[in-house]
Amino acid sequence: MLITPSLLHVKTRASHGRQETAVSLRPAGVAPGFDLDGITAEQVLARLDVPVMRQGPEEIEWQCIRDDHSAMANAGEWEDLLDALRFADQDRTMASGGQRVAPLISEGIRSALSAAIARDDLQAAAAKLTRFQAIYELHHGNYAAAHLVAQAEIDIGCVKREMATRGQLSRDLLAESAAHFDSAEDLLELYDPIEEMSPLLASTRYLLVRGIEDGGTLCRDWFEDWSDLDPEDATAHAAHAVHMLPDWFGSLAIFEKEARKAAAMTEHVTGKAAYAVFHIAARDHLGDMLPSLDLLPFLQGLADYQTATGCQHRANIAASLLTEMVHDYKLAGPASAYQLTKTRAALSDVLWNRLHEVHLDSWTHGADSLAFALWEIFGPALEHGARVIPKGNGLGTRVPRR
Repeated sequence: MLITPSLLHVKTRASHGRQETAVSLRPAGVAPGFDLDGITAEQVLARLDVPVMRQGPEEIEWQCIRDDHSAMANAGEWEDLLDALRFADQDRTMASGGQRVAPLISEGIRSALSAAIARDDLQAAAAKLTRFQAIYELHHGNYAAAHLVAQAEIDIGCVKREMATRGQLSRDLLAESAAHFDSAEDLLELYDPIEEMSPLLASTRYLLVRGIEDGGTLCRDWFEDWSDLDPEDATAHAAHAVHMLPDWFGSLAIFEKEARKAAAMTEHVTGKAAYAVFHIAARDHLGDMLPSLDLLPFLQGLADYQTATGCQHRANIAASLLTEMVHDYKLAGPASAYQLTKTRAALSDVLWNRLHEVHLDSWTHGADSLAFALWEIFGPALEHGARVIPKGNGLGTRVPRR
């Protein structure tokens, strides 16, 4: 089924039967520090009796939603698409894993544009933009159509600026990029996200900060509007976190202040999850955790982040991240003993109480880090021949009868 105003859920025909089958676990052994004492990763993984998938069902569902609405766009079903986009946006419709449906619909509609941008085909991207502009001309006053045009302008503006940094006709590309952002800003000024009750409009307007002159001044107010409209959406916090880093509009001190402020703003619905989301986004952007990280609020926030959805997608993200942190604190030696103890306890909680299936693409070092995590938490039982099995909402161990 497709998202239309008559539907209150998001399962699609395309998702039926597309659950990925189990995959075999093969450690690569290339990352330093993941070696185990007295046992091999292969031996640990051979004792894992839980579902293991290359990609989790949440991400498969998201792609199905994108694909369904991409097909509708290709078929020219614009009335239904715009209705679906507005309904999912104003209803705050959520797919599995906490992912909002409206952005997925938008991504599906813009998939051909995104493909053109990915291959640096500016001519094809311009043609897709022209198509969205024509749709908007037929639907004046429809903010969903305006969103598609503005988001396409921003997407093209960003890629032109990125191409300019590679020295490709830099001056012309920078001028063209600025023009795209100006066009998007002019269009979005016609619509107030608060009046439209539209997190989608708020998110698109927020992305203007990447290409307008006063973006550093406006980003905080626009983030607050987005977060107020949908305080449970982690995407808002992740986007703002990146712009609070030193290579955008912030510093380490400003980043930490904004992370704590975001957590306080949304604590009534998601606890301290926003603090964890800020630092996860920074790690994804920079490749390492920030030195400003306050460990205990982060660990609490990471637990709240998973509790907010109770899904296995976020449980795998949390387990992988905690495994990397345990690994790093162990390598750091005695000076990080306190941090290691607290982080290992948090990893233990995730494995014992939250994770009951493995989505391998969520684990930074794949099977190697998974084996490391299992050995850290279940090592004593594994030494006695135990197998790791689903137990309650998480994992447990069972020693086979001899």
